[in-house]
Amino acid sequence: MSEDADKDLVDKLLKGRTMSVYALLLSSGAMGVRDVQRTLGFSSPSLALHHLNKLNELDLVTKDVDGIYSVKKTVRVGSLSLFIKFGTRLLPRFIFLGTLFSAMLAVYLFAFVSWPLTGGDIMFITMAVIAIALSFYESWRIWLLKPF
Repeated sequence: MSEDADKDLVDKLLKGRTMSVYALLLSSGAMGVRDVQRTLGFSSPSLALHHLNKLNELDLVTKDVDGIYSVKKTVRVGSLSLFIKFGTRLLPRFIFLGTLFSAMLAVYLFAFVSWPLTGGDIMFITMAVIAIALSFYESWRIWLLKPF
């Protein structure tokens, strides 16, 4: 099966609670069945096991001899495509743009602004503040879509 066909199959099957389990494993690392059940508030361990087995069949997670599941392959499908794994965390992609715009504004204010402010300075500062606000607002909205 081709890589595109594999991605389409994973995209089709990785939805709902299965996506939540996968996102949890991506951000938390290796976990057992009961840990997944408690963290996601599943009614029984068998429900968590069902979703873990589904991920195992998709070849996205592996199970070690102690029954601990860990991510084998990272895929960006569905709402996960809006996040970037940074260390052990999943962060919205827009947070990096907000950070970049904030750093650019700080450098501009401390290195290039001459007092009193000119019309060009005011325009740049205004545009930067708007870009920062929009980037962090979108980051917050994406954070609310977090799959777990």
